[in-house]
Amino acid sequence: MRIFTFAAFILFTAFCVIVAVANRTIVSFSLDPLPFAWDMPLYILLFAGIFIGFGAGALVMMAKSVKHAHHNRQQSKKITALEQQVTDLTPPESDKAS
Repeated sequence: MRIFTFAAFILFTAFCVIVAVANRTIVSFSLDPLPFAWDMPLYILLFAGIFIGFGAGALVMMAKSVKHAHHNRQQSKKITALEQQVTDLTPPESDKAS
């Protein structure tokens, strides 16, 4: 598994270098109704979009995991309460030998 992770990292890094070298053209990025405009290489915009997407995905996954953890805690408490009810309702076993 470690070799696979390292190979994937090398491929991803090589891809990023190729994209950066191939997209060095300067482009103008502006937020049209606002008075902001920047001149920057195209690869910076591409990488910024990718990293913003990764960040948004991580936030969504974190929100879902918090929701699931909360649900799991509630279910665990309910199971514990039900197990306690079962032990309270179960008559003690008698040690009488037949």
